[in-house]
Amino acid sequence: MLLAKKSLTIIHNRPLGSFVIINLMEQSKHKLSGLLALASLAGLAILMSSTSPIDNIIYAALFFFLALIFLISLGLFAVRLQTGEISAKNRYRVISVSLVLLILLMFRTAQSLSWVDGIILILIGFGLVFYISKRST
Repeated sequence: MLLAKKSLTIIHNRPLGSFVIINLMEQSKHKLSGLLALASLAGLAILMSSTSPIDNIIYAALFFFLALIFLISLGLFAVRLQTGEISAKNRYRVISVSLVLLILLMFRTAQSLSWVDGIILILIGFGLVFYISKRST
């Protein structure tokens, strides 16, 4: 719906040729973040099914790297679908929430996360998100 409304305003303000270019650019941004999320999810599935982090610690590092790429690209894809474009504030929010979720996942897999540590991590995450939102305006 948002793309249809934007494309109607673009048609009225610009010639038809530039409408096609702008529309293709918007679609490619949607496709790029969506394809990157799918590719990293497929990489995570292949990594989990074919390797063991007990054999080599590099597999665990690769898993967390792919998880971070997946979380960031999925967040950017969701924001782009909701708003149509990504502002600096939304980009920083997605990155900070992705990092907090990744740290939470790291602690959880190491089984070193108690409920007090989890609450502190969540409070730090919320503080980081609100700090970034105030700073980027």
